[in-house]
Amino acid sequence: MSLDYDLEAGAQAHFLKLTPRKRRLIRVFESLARMVLPLLPSPPSPNSASTQPGRILVIEYWNLGDLAILVPFLRDLRRSFPDARISLLVNASLVSFLDGQGLVDEFIPIRVPWAQHFSRWKKYNPFSAHFLPFLRVIWSLRKNRFDWVFSGRMDVRDNFLMWLSGTPRRIGYGIGGGGFLLTDRVSPDLARPHRTDVWLQLLRAVGLPTDSENGTFRISENAHEGAARFLRTCNIPGEAVVIGFHPGARIPIRRWGDDRFAEVALELLQKEDVHIVWFSEPGSASDSPLHDRCHAATLDFPSFLAMLSRCQLLVCNDSGPMHLANLLAVPVVAIFGSTNPVWFGPRGPYDRVVIRPEMWCRPCFDYCIFDQPHCLRTITPKEVISYAREVLQHLGTEPPLIAEKFLVTASGQRTRNV
Repeated sequence: MSLDYDLEAGAQAHFLKLTPRKRRLIRVFESLARMVLPLLPSPPSPNSASTQPGRILVIEYWNLGDLAILVPFLRDLRRSFPDARISLLVNASLVSFLDGQGLVDEFIPIRVPWAQHFSRWKKYNPFSAHFLPFLRVIWSLRKNRFDWVFSGRMDVRDNFLMWLSGTPRRIGYGIGGGGFLLTDRVSPDLARPHRTDVWLQLLRAVGLPTDSENGTFRISENAHEGAARFLRTCNIPGEAVVIGFHPGARIPIRRWGDDRFAEVALELLQKEDVHIVWFSEPGSASDSPLHDRCHAATLDFPSFLAMLSRCQLLVCNDSGPMHLANLLAVPVVAIFGSTNPVWFGPRGPYDRVVIRPEMWCRPCFDYCIFDQPHCLRTITPKEVISYAREVLQHLGTEPPLIAEKFLVTASGQRTRNV
């Protein structure tokens, strides 16, 4: 057994949870790919002399939190290649998230079948309504004549998509299979397992700097004005300590429960001089606790970002809003169940994760093997209240700051932009 094999096998165990069944499926997929590739037009060979790509493709078609995690990578990529045209293959429902940030020149919307469903049959059903449009988008990528393509997914499927894009230089990870489809097979850094660092490692591997301590996440003036109107409407003073509560999550087994969040909110309102903004997503509103300093907010996405940037703390599930709070340098108390916070957790200096670390089945990737997510149900409101008070003590009574006045570091650290 070679040293290289040992390192890659160790990285696979460190970064992925692959059952023997999944490993067999990956090997079958690789075998099928090797048979199909000779029948398709091969990507051109990379030009070893070209170190300034004119067109770059980044593949990240999953969910809101995944896009938020991607932002430091895009920031550093843009800094290295300010004149390149950067395109992002993105979930069709999230095209507007990074619009106006100056990080991406072109958004290529796509609905990837295996990113749309939990049902394994629906994911890979060749007769799915998503399948034919998906193949058309992938094949159309060749017309763009990209020079470089990146994916940080550690997924054989993404490596196959990079090959199908016809891009000469394909930069990604081989530990999840399909390493032979890449031109740059990157070794992950075992000391940096968070998915933000997994993306940044791709840049380090090709000799590019990763210095995400400069840059801001932009919020429009209109959105800030909308947030200011909301504060005035709710009679929230400008100097008030504002805590955001977001009890929702896209995936049901990541939801701790509205009643538990309400118990935490009422306790903080009774014992602390704070105002609470209870966020609900349009179309899935949850009832906020009845209290004159608890304010229900069902906002469009830009207004939500602006209002979130005014909060001094967000109490939430493991969800997209948690990652958005990190981008805005807003501390979080995040309640974790099925996923691994070492990979996907918040990264700010005041952030707190509430978790039952002893649960042996984590991460289950949201396919809970029990009748309910016990990893969440056994977390008590008392624990969350304790963490929230701890963060408030650290923050003191500093008035809320607008996100545009921050430098947002790779770790989400809160620093004034002077």
